[in-house]
Amino acid sequence: MLEESLVVSSAISAFNNAALMAPAFLWNAVLCIPLFVLCFWLGRSAAARLGVLPYITLPRAAFWTVLITALWCVLMGDNYGVLRDGTTILPWILTGVLFLSMFFVGGAARAIKLPLWYGSVNTPKSQRWLLNLVAAAIILVPVATSNLQNLWVGLAQVVAICVGFLLGRIAHYQTSGIMCSLVIMLGVMVAVLMQPEFFRFGQLGNLTPMHLLWTLGTGILVAVAVALNMACPRGRVHNSAFVKLKWLLRLVAGLCGVLFLLTESVPMFLATVVTVFIMAALSIWHMSKIAPHVYDWAFAASLVMFGVFIGVPTITCIGLLVAGATKDFGKSVPGFVL
Repeated sequence: MLEESLVVSSAISAFNNAALMAPAFLWNAVLCIPLFVLCFWLGRSAAARLGVLPYITLPRAAFWTVLITALWCVLMGDNYGVLRDGTTILPWILTGVLFLSMFFVGGAARAIKLPLWYGSVNTPKSQRWLLNLVAAAIILVPVATSNLQNLWVGLAQVVAICVGFLLGRIAHYQTSGIMCSLVIMLGVMVAVLMQPEFFRFGQLGNLTPMHLLWTLGTGILVAVAVALNMACPRGRVHNSAFVKLKWLLRLVAGLCGVLFLLTESVPMFLATVVTVFIMAALSIWHMSKIAPHVYDWAFAASLVMFGVFIGVPTITCIGLLVAGATKDFGKSVPGFVL
């Protein structure tokens, strides 16, 4: 009981358990409300004055969301002497997130020729390659040193970034930025639920109702956004069958959601998200057409919720800018999901 490592670990656990009672991510969002209001109400007019309104699109928002999330995973996704360092699999989940992010970035940057040009026109190609390698090293060194407790994890993340970027450049198809960003957001939420202390939610204690409710709400919005991007309105589901299936799915989603709030279980969270996805897809297939701005609404709302969830106001502002730049945004709330 008096072993030094056990005493230190117990002290860290007690400190983080106490911190769980104050959901810092929520209070950070409350303090950022003036910034969020400015982004939503003045973002469209400011972008129009600057001439950048046509550039505020969903693909660009997805691109920057993927980049910022990958950077957040490198800078914030680390264990600091917690009790489960020896058994955690989250570094490998982060490696997958970084690989998927760089695969998308490599595909998006396929039109950019390498090596990048620095200096004068007469700069030799060999010197340009050297400068590119130095710039890549400056990026990869923080990735390799972000997890010094496990050398192999740092090397794996470096390899994931390099291989993902190269495969994205040579791939014969372009990955959807919106779907890629939604999958990455869902993966990060699952990682946070699997081991809250890994992302500074706290350690070895029950999450507060606000943590759980915000996580559940974010997952539901991500599921709706995925359904809107995968399903198409067909008008094929018969009305009587649609009503019965919808009530059955509502019951299953409600039951899974309550079980998740009671148990903090990752399978229950995923079951709720999958059920909501099926329910939204069923509603879309039942409809003959959907308002064009519903897609923008669902993606922007998921960005807003996810940015608050991981404590990155930049992603929330991106979602609010997309929402503010969407014409007739308030008239396109997708109430069909429920």
